[in-house]
Amino acid sequence: MENGSSRKPYIIATLVAIAIAGSAALYKFVIEEPPTSPRTIPVVGKVGSAHAHASLLVMSKDKVADFCSPLYMLKSQYVHFENNNCTVVHRHATGVTLPTFFKTIGLTLTQDCLILPSGKYCDDGTNHLKAVVNGTEMSIDDLQYYEFKNNDHILINYGPESGTMLKFKYNQVPEIPLDVNEPLITDPFGNAVNNAAVTPLVNTKLDNP
Repeated sequence: MENGSSRKPYIIATLVAIAIAGSAALYKFVIEEPPTSPRTIPVVGKVGSAHAHASLLVMSKDKVADFCSPLYMLKSQYVHFENNNCTVVHRHATGVTLPTFFKTIGLTLTQDCLILPSGKYCDDGTNHLKAVVNGTEMSIDDLQYYEFKNNDHILINYGPESGTMLKFKYNQVPEIPLDVNEPLITDPFGNAVNNAAVTPLVNTKLDNP
């Protein structure tokens, strides 16, 4: 007959196994799959509440969308292209998302379609609309909740690419010139104070999309 001391290792091993199983369950349901919180579309703040620059490249298959026309420059006080630079987006207010910016220059970006002057590009089962932000793929739908940040590099791509091929296309997103991406200086209330002087623009108020 086994005595108590001989059964102790088995009891300890059983307790350890239970603890490991419990930890795995905790990781699975609490750490690996945390509950998601409701998403809200950011509210656009006042002009001067932010100052950020992002590099944007929009591609349809192997063709780069051309925003260098004066028609796309300085369309809004809140967010715009300027100085004939057609890849750097200047954001001068909090709460501005990429779909909001597209709206100011007359373009439309939805979950399945991108409408450019050159045509309408929609998911057709072979070609897909995808976004890559700072090297990480992001759902097109999530862009409406994402206030793009200073020094963001963003690719909007329509085509069959995925995975590595999509990353290769992302590598074509230009760098932001150093003289453009100056450090942000704010006043005691958090408002940007080193914004470039803003000339009168087309929009005087920017609504959320």
